[in-house]
Amino acid sequence: MNPQQQPSASVYAIVLKLSSEFTAQIARPGVGAVVMKAVSAGRAPTVQELVALGQTEDFARLFSERLGYLVRLQRAGILRAAGPFEGLKEGMYLCNATDEREARRVLEEDPLYKAGFIEREFTVRRWLIAI
Repeated sequence: MNPQQQPSASVYAIVLKLSSEFTAQIARPGVGAVVMKAVSAGRAPTVQELVALGQTEDFARLFSERLGYLVRLQRAGILRAAGPFEGLKEGMYLCNATDEREARRVLEEDPLYKAGFIEREFTVRRWLIAI
C-alpha cells in the first residue's frame, strides 16, 4: 500500500442487546425527547435532566457519559447513527471503521457496555451499501 494512502473505511452495523435495567431506565416517559433534544444540540443530557424524569442518579450519570461518548464519535465521523429498536430490548450502531476489530471497539468502549448494561454478546456485520 502506498504510505500516503489511508485504508478506506467501511460501514459496520453493530446489533446489541440491552439489559432489562437499561430498558427500564430509558423507557421512562420523556427520556427519549430529552435525549433527542440534547443530542440535536450537540451535547448529552445532563444528569439533572435525566433524574428529573425518574432515572436513578447512578444510571443517569453513566447514561449521560455514554451519550457524550456517542456524540464525540458522531462529531469525529465514526458514528453514523445509534439507537434502540422498538421495544427497547435491542439497539444498533452504524459506524465507519476500517475493519471489524475497529468497529467492535466502538461498542466495547461504550461506558454502558463496560458497566454491563449492554449484553456482552453482540453482532458486528459489514454493510455493503448499494444505494
